[in-house]
Amino acid sequence: MRYVLAIAALVISGVLLLLGIGQRTFLAGPSEISFPIETNSEAGYAFVDGSELAKVPGQANIVLKGGQGFVATGQTRDVEGWVEPYLHAELSVDTKQKRLLSALIAPAVVDAPEDGGEAVAPEPIDPRGSDLWLEERSIDDDGQSADASTLRVPVALDADHSVLIASNGEDPVPSDVSLVWVQDRNTPWAGPLLVGGALFAVLGGVLYLLAIDHNRRGLGPRRGRRGPLQGIRNAFGRPARGAAAAPDGRDSGEAQLHEGGGSASSDPAKPESGTASMRSLRRSRLRRGFAIPALGLAAVVGLTGCSPSYWPQPGSNSSEKETVAPTPSSAAPVPVTDGQLDRIVERVSAVANEADDALSADILSERFTGDALAQRTANYKIRASMPDYSVVPPRITDQELDYELVQSTESWPRTLFVTVASSREDANKQGAENADGETPAASPSLALVLTQETPQQNYQVSRVIALRGGISMPQAAPAEEGTALLANDIESLVLPPGEVGAQFAAVLQGGPDVPEAEAFDIADDPLLQHYGKTLAEQAQAQSDAKGQTMAYSVAARQGDEEPVALSTGVGGALVATTVIEEQIVDAAGGRYKPQANGAVTALSGLSGEQGRLVQEVAHQLLFFVPSKTDGSKIQLLGVTSELVGVRN
Repeated sequence: MRYVLAIAALVISGVLLLLGIGQRTFLAGPSEISFPIETNSEAGYAFVDGSELAKVPGQANIVLKGGQGFVATGQTRDVEGWVEPYLHAELSVDTKQKRLLSALIAPAVVDAPEDGGEAVAPEPIDPRGSDLWLEERSIDDDGQSADASTLRVPVALDADHSVLIASNGEDPVPSDVSLVWVQDRNTPWAGPLLVGGALFAVLGGVLYLLAIDHNRRGLGPRRGRRGPLQGIRNAFGRPARGAAAAPDGRDSGEAQLHEGGGSASSDPAKPESGTASMRSLRRSRLRRGFAIPALGLAAVVGLTGCSPSYWPQPGSNSSEKETVAPTPSSAAPVPVTDGQLDRIVERVSAVANEADDALSADILSERFTGDALAQRTANYKIRASMPDYSVVPPRITDQELDYELVQSTESWPRTLFVTVASSREDANKQGAENADGETPAASPSLALVLTQETPQQNYQVSRVIALRGGISMPQAAPAEEGTALLANDIESLVLPPGEVGAQFAAVLQGGPDVPEAEAFDIADDPLLQHYGKTLAEQAQAQSDAKGQTMAYSVAARQGDEEPVALSTGVGGALVATTVIEEQIVDAAGGRYKPQANGAVTALSGLSGEQGRLVQEVAHQLLFFVPSKTDGSKIQLLGVTSELVGVRN
């Protein structure tokens, strides 16, 4: 029975060790599952939905070889919107046939021009650098040759995310593309199986030794030996050849000593020394026999314990995790994440600073449009002819401040409102103090209004407004919750957003006593103190004091660009608009005539005496317009003024 138990333990040990080793070898399965993509078409773009990638377990990877491969991830609605005007392929995973299916999608129908011309499909463009992508990678990024390089992009997507695969827009999707799912190589039962096998091996060895001990007990001397494993010790303790045991169980040396009344030899120390050395040798052999299983167990435990992948991890069972379904919401999603917003601001800042250094409107047009582009373009033109021109726009930095609004929408156009810090180029050049010993004014915080007209275009800055010092921005909803872009004719505010610019233009032209001023908080308004009717009256008084006959006047109107109104979420709205002020100087038939020089000449080319001179100054304005129920007045939060045009 003892042998049966020992053999059973050893058999169990072998099975457990085999299963434990098999977990890491022949039972582990493939390390990767690869599905090739068959896109035998001229499509320049292909995309696969995140829900398709979830059909195969493991970490999904997009692998491209050769060409100008490009991979980007984004919201599914954004990826679909971007590829909609172009011929593209939609990929799906076929788990039965273990391949990817490709469905060719024709470009969306392009509306014909209003003038009756023929509709023309847009030309494919390079997807690199789009503001829509959450992450993008291309073979060019690795600095390798296009023919020999390989791009492998791990992707972990939610169900509402997708992957875009493309080249440079002009060429088809790279032909050597595959989806690869890296399988989980964790074997949480390998460690327990190996350790269990080792323990059963030790147990089997012990049981086997006990069985041998039981059988050996009757073969050795029955007297003179005590202690555990007597049978085993008898087997290892047989006398050496030529040294017969005495009948009473004593050693031959002991028998001779008793029979002869003396020592067993002429030197009594020699037999005792030989016997002691033999016993020591036997004990060392016995210890080595027991040390071998212990060393084997220690080796197994060491090998299995050095890697967490061999052992079960607490909480690692995904099947036991509770999945919380997202709460359905009727509100439109926020289309821009914090990471995207940071990247947009960085790119805008880089383009603006490059354009400021080169005084290049062409560079600026990559990221600027509307009144923001017009004002800086005019400033560049003046400064190119007048390097000492005192009006230098603050440099836009990528340091975001704590106030931002993001329009919630699934469609286009999309609008952002971001506040950033600025720096002054003239302050950097002049140092801590100017020529008069006065500290230059601190560079203002800037409010940027950005708009993305179509999925294929990036966000462009339509207005740059310097915020007034000492003002407090109105409370607003968190950016991650989004906000609404309000219609310009909404009636719930003190004034409809579309009328705010026109009403303020009337105040600028007519002064604080006009009826339109009742809706505005004009106390300490810096714009009314330095522009408009106040400026015209001051210039007229100076001219009259000199005995000149020129007539000074001012006219103001709302600019051509549409106002932008964003709800603050807690009542009221931020309204960004532009007012064009025309500063008019007329000779009025007298002998004194206005002079065109300096910035006027640099911007318009006019010089010398003019019969009439009209300077156009654009004021980009930011207002907080409260709701009607609030009872407060409209507040001017910021303004940026610039000479943008001159005519006679």
